[in-house]
Amino acid sequence: MLKVIKLLILLVIIASFSSCIPKKKLLYTQDQKEKDEQNEYVNIRPEKTIQPFDNIYIKVSSIDEKTASIFDSQTRNASEININLLSYTVNQSGYINFPFVGEIFVKNMTLPQAQVRIEEEVGEYLPNISISVKFVNNTVSVLGEVKRPGEYAFYRDQITIFQALSFASGITDYGNKQKVILVREAKNKINYYYLDLTNKNIVSSEYYYIIPNDVLIVKPIRAKFRNLSLVNLPIFLATITTLSTLYILFYK
Repeated sequence: MLKVIKLLILLVIIASFSSCIPKKKLLYTQDQKEKDEQNEYVNIRPEKTIQPFDNIYIKVSSIDEKTASIFDSQTRNASEININLLSYTVNQSGYINFPFVGEIFVKNMTLPQAQVRIEEEVGEYLPNISISVKFVNNTVSVLGEVKRPGEYAFYRDQITIFQALSFASGITDYGNKQKVILVREAKNKINYYYLDLTNKNIVSSEYYYIIPNDVLIVKPIRAKFRNLSLVNLPIFLATITTLSTLYILFYK
């Protein structure tokens, strides 16, 4: 019986240590060794270009009362109707279909470039106008070991990976910050990138900025699976104790 008790104590001790999570897996952007310490990083923020199936919102302003009245009605209704319904979807060939003008090519343009192009095209039919262009319907999906997995909308051209994770209320204690997967589609190809958020150099990475339709997947650490197995530990220990008691009663 003494041997059985010692075995049970040993199992509890092993389980306790195996469920501990190392500190280095819990912290973002950890400090480096003193000789390698760096606190200033440079990251040239990439500018998103318009791609097929993007949605862009176009606001037309004009000093001409008739022209202004046509497009002002759309702008006023934007507060009443979801702005996505008033956006223009870029087709697979890179064109939008604009009223009075027809198709306008905007693929691979930045927003300022698209603004100039649309003003030129529309200006041939409607003089004295001003165009402003914005992306709408931007989303990022955050999955895996985060507190609130889901798809989140944002209204800027780009956000950082930390801002994206904050939408999901951050990574859980069982999330592996050293293995965060970024899934990104570009030029009809889907690419997987593995990021280490415990490394301060992440802020200078080309993947630090999230672009619309990116997907983030936070993988779990091994300790989660060990802890899940500990859920059944009381049952296991009770079974061992019962078997030990029966053994003593019937064979002693």
